[in-house]
Amino acid sequence: MKKLQSTTCALAVLGMAATAPLANAAAASDVNLYGYLSWRVEKVWDEPALDEAGETVKADADREITLPSFNVMLQYALDDRFKVFVNLDGEEAEDVSVANLWGEYQHNQYLNVRLGKTYRRFGLYNEMLDAVPTYIGIEAPELFDGDHLLISRTTLAMVHGWVPLGDGELRYSWSTDNGEGGPNDDNVPMGFDLRYDWGLGNYRVGISGYTSNGDTTSDVDLGEGSPNSGVLPWMAADDFYIIGAYGELNRDGWQLQAAYWHASHDAERDPASVVTVIQNAGVNAAQLDRFLLDPDGPVTEANVDVDGDYDVDTWYLRGGYSFMTRRGEVVPYVQWDYYENPETIESKTWGGDAEAGLADDGEFSKATVGVVFRPSPDIAMKLDASMHIQEFNGSTERYPEIRFDVSYIFGR
Repeated sequence: MKKLQSTTCALAVLGMAATAPLANAAAASDVNLYGYLSWRVEKVWDEPALDEAGETVKADADREITLPSFNVMLQYALDDRFKVFVNLDGEEAEDVSVANLWGEYQHNQYLNVRLGKTYRRFGLYNEMLDAVPTYIGIEAPELFDGDHLLISRTTLAMVHGWVPLGDGELRYSWSTDNGEGGPNDDNVPMGFDLRYDWGLGNYRVGISGYTSNGDTTSDVDLGEGSPNSGVLPWMAADDFYIIGAYGELNRDGWQLQAAYWHASHDAERDPASVVTVIQNAGVNAAQLDRFLLDPDGPVTEANVDVDGDYDVDTWYLRGGYSFMTRRGEVVPYVQWDYYENPETIESKTWGGDAEAGLADDGEFSKATVGVVFRPSPDIAMKLDASMHIQEFNGSTERYPEIRFDVSYIFGR
């Protein structure tokens, strides 16, 4: 069991290293270059859709082979107090983007200042999603799904630190940036995370939150795809906040996780954008009823309901058990994800997502079972199957999905 726990701890440390330098990095010669690569194949069967007569029909999606994660990272210690970090994201091994680029001044354990593009501290997964080999499961919790993010993953300034408390450590972070829609003189967005670890890292509880502190807009224009933030592109203005709590247990080979998030949007729809969405995106009856003052009336700007207030709720439960074999580490796991967003639509092109937006009521659940096999700490082979469950065209529909993922760490 000691060997198993040391392997798990090493993976956890490596995952966190993707976003924070090692606390005791020593000299200016300390340079660490490493990365992660993930290859994936997935297939969905029996996705529901409507035919011209309004009847439910089902069809299999095309098989997809992708490189969802390819990250090269560099950590450099200028001295005992100043660190820099670069994370290059080469998804699909094509276009390379800068996922992170920051410098940090470490004053002491209580106060550290990080400036640049950095993943915000937000729940259990936001900082470590690049490090696919290090965690159980293949897909991220739904709040981090690229089609329906609750909030942008990065921020531009963060203050963080920790203090000993009881037999554990209380860690905090506070962050700010320009906001989801860009610079604004009228509001200063703020995010925070507060977590308590104890039992030699075996237990963790925490809360995270964010407020736009005023009206903001989407980071994409209408028709340019799903946003990378929490604001939908047909909103003229959106003042929103997010609050959530999470917990994790790692002990005797078990890993158990739970989290809940609530986002409340005080939003105003843009009439011209809503008309464009209705005319092009194929909205369902419930969405049409939300968007229009009179759903049986004409699709005109005068008939658009500009009151776009809505709430998003999501939660997940995840659990796995790790044990060693002669061939390596094996981790069977189960997951349950729930997500509700009544405002979104199905079409990704017009800013929606194909799960909550497909449902009659904006709700869906996803049950997953799978297994991870690690022949070495640097390699993870994962196989899982999910069942999507949602209301569609007046009936409860279920459709399956299977994924196989091979990921590994290089250069550490």
